[in-house]
Amino acid sequence: MQTIDPLNYCVVKIQSYFNEEKVAKATGFFYSGTVDSKHTLWLVTNWHVLAGRNASKPEIVLHSHGAIPNRIQLQVPSRIGGDGEVHDRELVFYEIFVELFDSNGLAMWHQHPSKHEVDIGVVNLGQALDGHLVRGINEVCSEHDMAVEIGNEVFILGYPLGFSHFANTPIWKRGSIASEPHAETAESRNRIVIDATTRKGMSGSPVVMRSKTHYVTESGQIVQKANGSRFIGVYASRPAPEREPTNDEIEAGFLGHEIGYVFKSGCLVEVITRAVRGPQFGEPS
Repeated sequence: MQTIDPLNYCVVKIQSYFNEEKVAKATGFFYSGTVDSKHTLWLVTNWHVLAGRNASKPEIVLHSHGAIPNRIQLQVPSRIGGDGEVHDRELVFYEIFVELFDSNGLAMWHQHPSKHEVDIGVVNLGQALDGHLVRGINEVCSEHDMAVEIGNEVFILGYPLGFSHFANTPIWKRGSIASEPHAETAESRNRIVIDATTRKGMSGSPVVMRSKTHYVTESGQIVQKANGSRFIGVYASRPAPEREPTNDEIEAGFLGHEIGYVFKSGCLVEVITRAVRGPQFGEPS
């Protein structure tokens, strides 16, 4: 029987709100771990999605009317049926709201110690989604020895312009690693450049490598593995062009419209393990 790819259960559509006003569409995904001997799930997305501000220039509010999100809505899948089995044709999605600030305006989400310089934000959901059909991406992407090299194919799992085709599962956009993934400079800031056609709504998407039959390890060994996966980072943004492109250049994909920045997976681990509270409501950072 054909089933839904388990990676689809790691990704979630996000709609941010200021009270009842819709602010922006985005993508998030789940990361699992243990806190105080209890299984814990984190929601991961971009800093700019949760802060509602430009990560490069946090004084700039992204919403055209200046709205800052104070809560987000998630579309979370669950199984129905009493036998405990996953029934792909019987999925039901629940709308779950997550508050981003407490009554004093203190952020209930966390950022990197470098704050907006690392465009990743997380919400500790604890056991709130127990019983729902969600999985941490680090549980599914278990081939941690898969070699990450320039030119490798990657997939960005998200919701371009809020679009999804089947049961709110994400769209898999194909791309490739377009910069040296292990070279670090002051300009790279723990980011990889990918060559991929991305769109608004994909902010916060996980980026993964996938093997259909086999993969090459970091030590150069060949491992036979169908649908092996490695999580490599969090898609954040496209670089701003130095000038306004012409229509011909846009159609040809020039001036940064076909490339994007991905923050390496290690940055996410640092956000979780060295968590700093996000900015207070209305504050830039």
